[in-house]
Amino acid sequence: MRRHLHLFLLGLLLLSLTLAGCSTTSHLPEGETLYTGIHQITYLGQGQKPKKIARDTTGVIISIADAAKRVDNLLHGSLEGAFGSADSLKTGRHSETKLSKAEAQALETAAEEVNAVLEIAPNNSLFGSAYHRTPFPIGLWAYNRYVNKPSGFAKWMYRSFASEPVLITSVNPATRIKVATNTLHNYGFFHGNVKYVIEPKGNRKAKMNYFVTPGRVFTLDSIAYRDFPPVADSLIRHSRRESFLRKGDAFSVAKLTSEQSRLEKLFRNDGYYFYRANSATYKADTLVRPYKVQLVMQPKEGLPPLSRERWYIGNTYITVRNSDQQQATNIWSRHGLNIIYSGSKIPLRPIVWMQNIAHRPHSLYRQDDQEKTQEMLSSLGIFSSLSLSYQRRDSLALLRDSTSTAARPNLRDLTVKSGQDTLDLYIDAVLDKPYTSDIEVNVTEKNGDRLGPGLTFSLQRKNAFRGAELLNFKLYGNYEWRINGENTRHNSLFNSYEIGTQISADYPYIVFPGINRRTFRFPTATSFSLTADWLNRAGYFNLFSSGIDVTYSWHRNTTSRHQLIPFSFKYDKLISSTHEFDSIMSANPALYSSMRDRFVPSMQYTYTYMESATVHRNPLWWQLSVKEAGNITSGIYALCGRKLSEKNKNLFHNPFAQYVKVTSELHNTFRIDRTSQIVTRLMGGIIYSYGNTDYAPYSDQFFVGGANSIRAFQIRTIGPGHYYTPKSKYSYMDQTGDIKLEANAEYRFQLFGSLHGALFVDAGNVWLLRDNDLRPGGTFQLKHFLSDIALGTGCGLRYDMDFLVLRLDLGIAIHDPADNHRSGYYNIKKFTDGLALHFAIGYPF
Repeated sequence: MRRHLHLFLLGLLLLSLTLAGCSTTSHLPEGETLYTGIHQITYLGQGQKPKKIARDTTGVIISIADAAKRVDNLLHGSLEGAFGSADSLKTGRHSETKLSKAEAQALETAAEEVNAVLEIAPNNSLFGSAYHRTPFPIGLWAYNRYVNKPSGFAKWMYRSFASEPVLITSVNPATRIKVATNTLHNYGFFHGNVKYVIEPKGNRKAKMNYFVTPGRVFTLDSIAYRDFPPVADSLIRHSRRESFLRKGDAFSVAKLTSEQSRLEKLFRNDGYYFYRANSATYKADTLVRPYKVQLVMQPKEGLPPLSRERWYIGNTYITVRNSDQQQATNIWSRHGLNIIYSGSKIPLRPIVWMQNIAHRPHSLYRQDDQEKTQEMLSSLGIFSSLSLSYQRRDSLALLRDSTSTAARPNLRDLTVKSGQDTLDLYIDAVLDKPYTSDIEVNVTEKNGDRLGPGLTFSLQRKNAFRGAELLNFKLYGNYEWRINGENTRHNSLFNSYEIGTQISADYPYIVFPGINRRTFRFPTATSFSLTADWLNRAGYFNLFSSGIDVTYSWHRNTTSRHQLIPFSFKYDKLISSTHEFDSIMSANPALYSSMRDRFVPSMQYTYTYMESATVHRNPLWWQLSVKEAGNITSGIYALCGRKLSEKNKNLFHNPFAQYVKVTSELHNTFRIDRTSQIVTRLMGGIIYSYGNTDYAPYSDQFFVGGANSIRAFQIRTIGPGHYYTPKSKYSYMDQTGDIKLEANAEYRFQLFGSLHGALFVDAGNVWLLRDNDLRPGGTFQLKHFLSDIALGTGCGLRYDMDFLVLRLDLGIAIHDPADNHRSGYYNIKKFTDGLALHFAIGYPF
């Protein structure tokens, strides 16, 4: 095996050396130059005069600024030095004029757009960077070595490894600087310009240098809305606070476009269906005051009368088919709802359409209702294609001319009332395939000493009962064996395994006796699930678990989500255990109490608030969850004469858990610029066990540490409090608590291309609510609070592949609250003892 590996590495080395002997420019077209990236993008400050004029090899004239004027360039598009020195920029000064907040924001936004136009990645770019390249241009070597070679091997090498050279002419800098200059103008820098110079780098190679002179920005001095109809003018006046245009802001075509779109939605939400964003135009006068813009928004001349009229919703016509090839031949009609379908039964019950169409007959058309209808119908997840359209009810002839006979047959048989201000809604839907299946294979590693494969098979039935229901059957299993080299009697070929199944039914509406499905005019869902799991941990125990859950979820808007679990019933049964496992349990009564046979009847409510990053510059995410277990059961026992404080009351001959758990988590993202941001997280939770038991189930207790928590420590290696756990393979079982506090801050920034970096600080711990002689120092005490907080810092890399983020974090411990360390706040005995490396998928928060 090792011999084959050596031969492979030797072959790879010989191939690299062979390719390295090839030129990267020998087969370039005549007169062409290889583009090797950008050397720098320089932003020239206001008031600086060119020292000399130079002409590059393509004849483009470029002004070179005087270095004595403190012209600092901005590598990779940073704004530092754009208006003088870095210090002057930080204090808001440029040259002799103070840089206002509006000007600074305008320059930042414009610079992002300008850089995006100019930054083109060269061959063998390092993670997509326009500035850095890998030292081994294998693609170019293969291209120049095998291009136009007739042999089969040469063609295979060309297809497999070659990459077309990126040329200066294909980058087309002359066109790019025109686009970049227009971008500056669009953001209010009307005197701005962009130039370039080609910097030769060896034989037929060159880098680009770009020079951006923004000039002074023009700001809005006055904004007026004129010549709108009375109703529209009233809408504008009552919504001025929502306008994207404000006096003192920098002139921006992007904001003007946003304002046009705002007016479109404003009017369309009041019935003006045919009004469009381009129905309003603007005039900008820059001559009244220097660097000031007098702006006037007004309707475009020659608008059709339809855009000035308000429209009402009429009938709804739905064409639903099982496939594109089928023709809809049957009609169901009632109360203005007309369903044209294929087959003997309506594929989707009328009640589902009624619940998920936000428009009401005879009401004003509203764009929000259209978007809500599209959202709710799409969220059902049962359509392969779905389209909405609106037609004026001018005449039946117009209706027939605008409608496909195959899609909507027999329209002449439908009763249609005349109405010159009425819109009929047409929905064309094709159902997706009823059955889908998935197979997932994975390999997991746990606690550094167990490794094994896993397999999951799932089968889904869509639209199971013609009400957009989803039935899901899942079967999963995994197998683990030891990898730490321990040689015990338990390390046989057949080690630990787990087998489980889950059956669930998801309904896109509230399923509850007495509740009318038409009551809810917003997205709702109900889920019923049944699970069963058999876990065998070789040498320790054999555990059977089962559960039943009922979940309701709903949301009235895009920012708030609600989830209610009114009924959750979980049962754990320890089928068998070994003497070694029993000795561990007997040494820790709290652990035994949380892992013994028990029922957990519970209820839970979760509220989630999330702001969109496209709407808010610094979006907020907050989640609050409240869970209770055993209280209703204990109340029933109390009615039967059993005291609330009595311990170990049984349900089906097993004790039931009784506790209340509250958790809250807050995330906030502070955007610095296009490529960097600071993300913070604050999390806290408490779980209080009482009545029937003193300890919550182990799975509900809190812990810290690991790749998504305090990254300077491994998972479950901190706390509770300043309790020191003797290190063993079971020590992690003791390091859970009833209280949790955790805070994280992470600075994320782009290194180059798709590679991003991060600097982070994590702090937190878990504590016990009750004193425990077996875990001294674990109880929460205010006097020890600061010293009990574990603190760590570190750095990381993230490779963003758009659909997946690979993350590597190196945590560095600063303070460990355990009592066995040296004195002082930095109490890590050896620096290497405080290092923790984590590889994970996705961001930690």
